[in-house]
Amino acid sequence: MIEAHLDRLQGDQQPDGGWPVTWEPPSAASMLEWRGSETLKALRILTAYGRL
Repeated sequence: MIEAHLDRLQGDQQPDGGWPVTWEPPSAASMLEWRGSETLKALRILTAYGRL
């Protein structure tokens, strides 16, 4: 089950290298901030499981 979630996480990476925000942020500026946070979170998870 973990492998399936990691596969999905890798598949969610966008063409520019980042990961999307999965909820509606209150503004365009906050979307950019949260997208950076989501990208770092995804990279930490994938690195921890040897996927990067």
